[in-house]
Amino acid sequence: MTDISPKGRKLINALGIPGILLMIWLGGFYFSIFITVVVVLALKEFYSLYRSKGIYASLTMGLVGSVFFVWFYHFEPYLNMLAVIQLAIVFVLLLLILELFSKKINPVSNLAYTIFGIAYIPMLLGTLIALRQIDMTYGTYYTIAIVVSVWICDTAAFGFGVKWGKKKIFPRTSPNKSIVGSVAGFISVLAFFIILAYFEIPSSDLTMQDVIIFSIISGVFGQLGDFVESLFKRDAGVKDSGTFLLGHGGVLDRFDSLIFAAPLTYFYLHF
Repeated sequence: MTDISPKGRKLINALGIPGILLMIWLGGFYFSIFITVVVVLALKEFYSLYRSKGIYASLTMGLVGSVFFVWFYHFEPYLNMLAVIQLAIVFVLLLLILELFSKKINPVSNLAYTIFGIAYIPMLLGTLIALRQIDMTYGTYYTIAIVVSVWICDTAAFGFGVKWGKKKIFPRTSPNKSIVGSVAGFISVLAFFIILAYFEIPSSDLTMQDVIIFSIISGVFGQLGDFVESLFKRDAGVKDSGTFLLGHGGVLDRFDSLIFAAPLTYFYLHF
């Protein structure tokens, strides 16, 4: 990990957090383009994790698949699902043919890792766009609420974990994450959504059931998303997914919780 001063970290936070919130507020094409950039950077980092183990995912095809899923969520109301399935079939066939002519070792692993990367990042994280579309349709603020709740969970888990955490929750994958930190993260998210419900944010019809469900999504499944990414990094033998954000690690490190929280929030609201 690249060393950076505390002032540098604060500068990244000062620029990054308002920038993300601005993109969410703008919505539409602005937010979809932003998520496209995030997905592309995160996927590039993910594909780089296992190159030391001789696994070479196709970054080109991964990016094609990423753009497909991201903009599928953007144009979802206007798309013919049969046509989408047909395109997906053509994509898989093309991927198989390209690997046939590739001279890289471990062809099966390369194919599996390419497809899994597309399923793991753009397919899941891309649901933030679909979630934002719900907000635009109904005049709600669920996207901002879920993003902020994940940040609150991460901050509380880190702060309480560093000060009071001794017993680790997943020592095999996350040796620095503690039970105290995880519990504190969930409680902070629960308090956050209770406050939002009191002020009728993100929606005036937010019930106590909604508060509990959203708290579980961000405070439990969001943390599981972090643990899953830690599992991948530990298996690959690296500390951070990348150095794009300097002292904050890679883009994937910053969005790993939302990879779980975003689709679950979307499904809960949609279905």
